[in-house]
Amino acid sequence: MEESTLYQPVRPGRGVLSDQVAYQIVDLIANDQLQVGDRLPPLDELSSYLGVSRTAVREAIKLLDAWGVVTVKHGVGTFVAGHPEHALTVPFRLSAERSPETFAHLHQIRVALEPDIAYLAAGKAQPEQIAQMEEAILRMDRALGDPEKYIPADVAFHTALAEATGNALFLLVLRPVIDLLADAMRLSEQTQGATARGQAFHRALLAQIKAGEADKAGKTMRSHLDQVWYDIVAQLDHNGR
Repeated sequence: MEESTLYQPVRPGRGVLSDQVAYQIVDLIANDQLQVGDRLPPLDELSSYLGVSRTAVREAIKLLDAWGVVTVKHGVGTFVAGHPEHALTVPFRLSAERSPETFAHLHQIRVALEPDIAYLAAGKAQPEQIAQMEEAILRMDRALGDPEKYIPADVAFHTALAEATGNALFLLVLRPVIDLLADAMRLSEQTQGATARGQAFHRALLAQIKAGEADKAGKTMRSHLDQVWYDIVAQLDHNGR
């Protein structure tokens, strides 16, 4: 099959674009349309086939690399990696019915992980990750009334935090969870003042991470997650779900 027909354009409005790209590649591997050792198209070609930016493809490759699905050989290319069968099931095991109970379970996972992520990031964040967080906050500022732009920037902020820990397993576990919460995040943002409250927490987290205030960062993250969940529940109750 020609590469140009193997990949399907990504449709906006169905979650974070980079995650959709990653899931499409996982699906191609799971269905034996891509084999171990196959080289993915160069970044420009792949972004053209999928109809997304180079940045979205680059983030997708980073996620696939964290999952162990691909191997990135700098200066050579990106290749489908040898991996245990269960590596491909990570995103699919998490892709459960998006019911209120599922949202609650995913929220519990975030509460179990993200305060510790913020704590560790405060001691290890590098200038590159700090810059990524700052950029994500600016993007959220510009998209306060546009969930389709705000949510990817929100995900980028929390992804940079996970990367700042230096522990790739945090990103492996957390990123699909955050993506699956995108629908719930859209709900939360319907609550008056939700995005403004979220931004206040993001700015506080950034300042604490820059200052190396690990304890404060962990507590602020927990408060942020509680705020997000409060806004989600308010909308679930409002919609009778």
